[in-house]
Amino acid sequence: MPGNVPLTRRQLALLRYIHGHIVARGVSPTLRECARDLGYQSPGGLHQLLDRLVDRGAIRLLPNKARGVEVLTPPSLPMINGTPLYAVPIALSRVS
Repeated sequence: MPGNVPLTRRQLALLRYIHGHIVARGVSPTLRECARDLGYQSPGGLHQLLDRLVDRGAIRLLPNKARGVEVLTPPSLPMINGTPLYAVPIALSRVS
């Protein structure tokens, strides 16, 4: 990531969610899916987080695509007994 600036907890939660969604389903989530599953009232709150992830080189947004997020720097995924958790439970993903 440019400048080696660490991600905030919210940025990391969003990056893990997007990466896990892609690994589990083969496609990136829509903004509505991200908002719903991460506890946002609307997709609008995610735009700033996505922009910061782009600035840090973690993702690339593909224009004119509903599922247009490409992960450039995959995060480590949480594991239980050696099995990756591809989707973070909603209660755990609501990071303040």
